[in-house]
Amino acid sequence: MKTSQLSIFTNQELPEQPSIVDNNLQDSASYIHVANRIPVNIPNGAFISIERLTPLKVYSLGFQPAKTIPEIPYWFLEKYTAEGAVILEPFAGSGTSIIEALKLSRRVVWLDYHPLSQLTCQVKTTRLSLAEVLDECSKITKDLDFAKVPSSSVNFSNKDFWFQKPVQEGLEILKDRIFSSKAIYKPVLLLAFASTVRKCSDMNDGMILAARRSNVKEVPKRTRSDVFKYFHFYIEKVLESLAQWYQLDWDTSWVKEAESRDARSLNGDWTCDAIVTSPPYVNAIDYVWASKFELHWLDFVKSDRDRLNLYSKEIGTERIPSLEYKQLGKTGHKKLDDLIAEIFYGNKYKASKGQNELRARVVYKYFIDMKQHFSSCYEKLREGGYYCFSVGDLSKICGVDLAVADSLVDFATDIGFHEVFRFHLLLKNRKLNIPRNVNWAGIIKHDTIVVLQKKITQLILFILSRVQSNNSHHFVLKKVPCRSQ
Repeated sequence: MKTSQLSIFTNQELPEQPSIVDNNLQDSASYIHVANRIPVNIPNGAFISIERLTPLKVYSLGFQPAKTIPEIPYWFLEKYTAEGAVILEPFAGSGTSIIEALKLSRRVVWLDYHPLSQLTCQVKTTRLSLAEVLDECSKITKDLDFAKVPSSSVNFSNKDFWFQKPVQEGLEILKDRIFSSKAIYKPVLLLAFASTVRKCSDMNDGMILAARRSNVKEVPKRTRSDVFKYFHFYIEKVLESLAQWYQLDWDTSWVKEAESRDARSLNGDWTCDAIVTSPPYVNAIDYVWASKFELHWLDFVKSDRDRLNLYSKEIGTERIPSLEYKQLGKTGHKKLDDLIAEIFYGNKYKASKGQNELRARVVYKYFIDMKQHFSSCYEKLREGGYYCFSVGDLSKICGVDLAVADSLVDFATDIGFHEVFRFHLLLKNRKLNIPRNVNWAGIIKHDTIVVLQKKITQLILFILSRVQSNNSHHFVLKKVPCRSQ
């Protein structure tokens, strides 16, 4: 990408298309067919299918399996919040909800436990001179083919199995130069480097987890020059995406990264008006394993032990000691606990040794972790504020069907939330490229989007009733940037 090319994005507008709903185009499952956006007036409990516009390029930056689609947070923010509202995104991922909030002139507090997600969100919420980034990139890529290979800087299990020697040399050269670059530009360079690491590994394209399979094509031999070629490709992709994103009207002062990086314990002196997020799917994706290579090559972890320690911050982690998962956990919700027991004892599907007990404990920990998360969010959310989450409607684990959304609502209700709205979105083209035994685990067909509201105390209700009935304006309340439904 040449410096002069940056100007092609200047003053270009990205027209927002209105939502289109055609209730006459319903299929046998009675879906409401929607084009472009999800309208705010869809009926409660609706099943919808959406035809999407081509999204901004910035959404694709950063590796994040099973990303949420931007239409969901946009729908929630448009319906339940107003300009200037403070929005919390506690599972930021690749920053989709953050982008939607900024597009709608909301302020955002975000967090994520995963270092690669933190890097991605930091890049997407920072404005830089892209011409200067390009100049810095030119400096670090000058005469790469003649550069001396630095000493090995990363060490993790099976490194030589997954990275050919010339690739390791090329990555070490690039890494050394990136870490010697100006600090302000390093995050953008590292994001392109992360994509280069994944592409140049001996993992096949499209795979989520680092695991060799017998039925995939042979990985080609690669050279140092291949590494540099891919880095050039990805830095150009990053810069073009950011240039398109920068033309929209948003301000870096609207964004704050929370002090806490654990969604179960939200720290810091701040509150929010609304929360929108997509929490992890239970028993679906191992995000730490999926980004193993990037974590090591970008120095986010220094050893295998450091990487494994990240699991302690993961909601519903699968890294559980055998002494712990041999115990049958109980959440206190009878229906859910009965299902956990069915998994534990293998009533529907008897897995290999220890897997039933492990999976039962994973489910138990997931809901206990989410209960802690809801409780922490409740403390940070103002009275009457809304919490929207999107999650797979049904998960099959060891043959047992779990109504995930319903169970999450039960836990949130215990804390003080109440449900005000939900709808179901047909999932299309979501491929994880992970082998699945259908007797063991099913395929998630819908995302269920639920809107919860924090209860308003009797005192606030009393004040509001007095304000509404008093025409002499004896009471003066500060306007709260949130729409009541």
